Amino acid sequence: MNRRNRIVHALACVFACLAGPMSAGPAVAYFDHYLQGTVVGTLTQDQLAVLTDVFRKTLEQGADGVRVPFTLPPDARQRRVEGSFTPLRSRQDRGDRCRQLRSEFRRAGETEAWTGWYCKEKDGNWKSRKLPK
Repeated sequence: MNRRNRIVHALACVFACLAGPMSAGPAVAYFDHYLQGTVVGTLTQDQLAVLTDVFRKTLEQGADGVRVPFTLPPDARQRRVEGSFTPLRSRQDRGDRCRQLRSEFRRAGETEAWTGWYCKEKDGNWKSRKLPK
């Protein structure tokens, strides 16, 4: 799975978790299609590279409650994407370090905000996860 698809898939999983008890397959397929019209779903490879770096650094090093702003390079239409990641809280789940992250994106008058849990798995990758309350 390429980097763009991983980000879109991770964000689709966040939506799937927020949507309630649906099976992962249809939810991911639905939200993958849905994301095509969003800021996140239309990011370029260069924008995704920068976003992925900020995302990982925020999860690894960001303090809870501290907003980490970012500006992505312009797309082909010279539109910049600005936004921020804010770790809201941290906890353990099944022995993994988990962080609840709020994401905000702005581009040419469009805004999006998403919140979801991400857990660092044994392989070192952060994956979205629905955590028990």
